[in-house]
Amino acid sequence: MSAQALLCIPDARLRSLFSLLLTDSDAQVTSCNDAEELQRVLVTRFYDICAVTHDMTTDMAALIKSVRYLSPDSRILLIANKDDVEAIIPLFPLGISEVLLQPINPKKAIAAIHKMIESQQTEPSAELLEENNPDQAGGQAQSNNSHRTHHIVARSPGMRAVVGHLWQARQESIGVILKGEPGSEFELIAREYQSMCGDPNGYLYVLGHNEVTSEGLATAASLDRLNDGIPRTFLIRDLELLPEANQAQLLDFLRLAKRRRDRDRPLRFVFTVAECDDQGRNLDLPFIEELLFVVPAVIKVPALRDRKTDIEPLARKILIDLTALYPEYRVRSFKTGVIEWLAGRLWRGNFEEFCSYLRQVIMECPSREITMAYLTTREAAFANRPAGSTHLTATTSTDTMVATTGPQPARPAVATAPVTAAAP
Repeated sequence: MSAQALLCIPDARLRSLFSLLLTDSDAQVTSCNDAEELQRVLVTRFYDICAVTHDMTTDMAALIKSVRYLSPDSRILLIANKDDVEAIIPLFPLGISEVLLQPINPKKAIAAIHKMIESQQTEPSAELLEENNPDQAGGQAQSNNSHRTHHIVARSPGMRAVVGHLWQARQESIGVILKGEPGSEFELIAREYQSMCGDPNGYLYVLGHNEVTSEGLATAASLDRLNDGIPRTFLIRDLELLPEANQAQLLDFLRLAKRRRDRDRPLRFVFTVAECDDQGRNLDLPFIEELLFVVPAVIKVPALRDRKTDIEPLARKILIDLTALYPEYRVRSFKTGVIEWLAGRLWRGNFEEFCSYLRQVIMECPSREITMAYLTTREAAFANRPAGSTHLTATTSTDTMVATTGPQPARPAVATAPVTAAAP
């Protein structure tokens, strides 16, 4: 597999030179404009080489630490002027792999690039060693260690197991069922599945419950066959809320599609189902048991309270994405203790509740840094609200989560056994 390189070089000529040198070394090159975009890209994608230029107006020590934290296995190439030698000496202990001084000698640059690529290919990454450790849950589920997630944060063993099961589910003829508690990141996992199937930049084809009919499903499948590009991935959400009249039509369509499957252009469906209602009571869903005979690939999505190691990268990803879209928001970092407080809190609404809360905090915080004092004051203000005030809920789309007010939709209250949950 070719190496992945990320460039953060503002100078156009210098960027073109390194892009050419890396391309000649069989590396795939991605460029970004500034340090904030560099960190945002590193959260969701792994790069073997990260090349940055030394800038006297930027806190380079903080930038190098951030790159080393977001991508511990990346090789950092620092490009600096000869006059900046004294300024870059304190940066070496932070984890710089190579330094090139301007004017650039192409031969030395090529030698440094080849050295970093070879060391990256021969030295096993820390993440790979952790995944292959049998003592870690889900470590053996990852069948393709070269895959790096694009849409989800998967540092915890539970989410790495989900990534491994998704990779194996690509071989299924009809699709996959995602099961979990309400509020899980079903749509982002569906996009990750779509990315594994060869379409990392496409959009999910979301079918509403009113479209899950014999005619609607046949029309969607026909339109997909007319498309010359990569096969689409169809998403049908909240199967526990699907009307009975549509359940039979969906089963009939899937059975027929499985018998007449096209190996060159397979149909790919992603179904999401909540295992319990908003009060934590298990749901009895006979329809899902029938669906398992047609779609045997089922992936359990772990709750956010069981994935403490995902909290910090997830929080940083939300912060970077939100401030990139809306630069007027002042927050740029978290004070010590904030991430630990977020990880220690019980998020009954899982991913959706966590994102809604954190985005609301980022939008309202007047400082450059979120502190524990601000969170404590905010929590006290919310605790003193009148009992009849509306509560914050979240509605999700493929990429965006919007905070709204109002009651959440009711789920079927069919309970078989209570689910015990830790007190918040």
